[in-house]
Amino acid sequence: MTTICGRATRGVLTGAFRAAAVGMAALCATAAISTGLLTTTTAARAADPARVTFATISNTSDEYALGVAWSTLLDKADAGVAMQVAPHGGTSKLLRGVVDKDWEIGIIASPHLLYARDGLFMFNGRGDTSKYYDDVRVLLTLESGVAHYVVRAGSGIHTLADLKGKSIALGTPGGFSGTINEALLAAHGLDVHGGDVQGQYVEYATAMDELRNGTMDAVYLWGGLPQGAVASGALQSELAYIGVDDAAMTGFHKTFPAADYYDRVVITPEMLKTAYDGHVKADAPVTSWTTRMQIIVHRDMPDDVAYALVKALWTHIDDVHAASRELRAMTIDSAVQSASGIIHPGAKRFYVEQGVMKP
Repeated sequence: MTTICGRATRGVLTGAFRAAAVGMAALCATAAISTGLLTTTTAARAADPARVTFATISNTSDEYALGVAWSTLLDKADAGVAMQVAPHGGTSKLLRGVVDKDWEIGIIASPHLLYARDGLFMFNGRGDTSKYYDDVRVLLTLESGVAHYVVRAGSGIHTLADLKGKSIALGTPGGFSGTINEALLAAHGLDVHGGDVQGQYVEYATAMDELRNGTMDAVYLWGGLPQGAVASGALQSELAYIGVDDAAMTGFHKTFPAADYYDRVVITPEMLKTAYDGHVKADAPVTSWTTRMQIIVHRDMPDDVAYALVKALWTHIDDVHAASRELRAMTIDSAVQSASGIIHPGAKRFYVEQGVMKP
């Protein structure tokens, strides 16, 4: 018995029918191959990784470096998730992009989610209701740097209170740090808009040039320790750090919205000497501040994707530490510290397994 496409034919085939049968056999073989390819393609599609985009502020930020390392770890762990990292701009844009599903992952400072819900500062007048941001979930938080206040050594300026009648670079144009610095100066009794101190918004490199040339008395910068612009400037002129008065910091915490998310940081002489190889004058500790960043996603991100993302990151965190000096402070014990939003359930499942969170 001979079969053609699985159907039985009995007896001897005539020449014509034999030719037809051969043709039919070829057709069946082609169909079988096509079916096999379709099955293989379907299986391959089923095995395709989930693709996510991590939107950061710039391609020179610590968070961008984290994204690059994270993407590599996902491949290394065969986590079933492929990550693309791309700079997309400031906090409000990154937040809105996650809510509107323009990208899957964004990063914002922890207090900024609260400002968005309350329509404060850069979110003022946008007409959003608090419910617009209800879809935001948090994967993790991380240290983002520290505030650096720098002057020329021997200037006689030791804290922000000493800036009365002087000038300070408050931050980069369009950035939120200037708002915080104006509030901190007010806590020291100095009104920027009233003329007690001359505040300017300039880029870091320009601010450091003006400090070195004597046309600026103090400069604020943000970043890890060492801070790159400070390290470069210290090779050209002797610099010193100044601090925030403890009493003024206490006043700031009582009046500034979501101020509990801004933590005191003490920068010791030993820390400065190590960071700058002795090129920055360091006679006494100075008090500064920091706030944590949080990596956010939409609530609709599948639980298994969120789980795979945080598991790959924290399981291979040593690789992240090796990739960036500024990210060495990342530890799983502080993975959800100072989060201002709801932890994504997929991420929470991993943290519960690790004992970081309670069920």
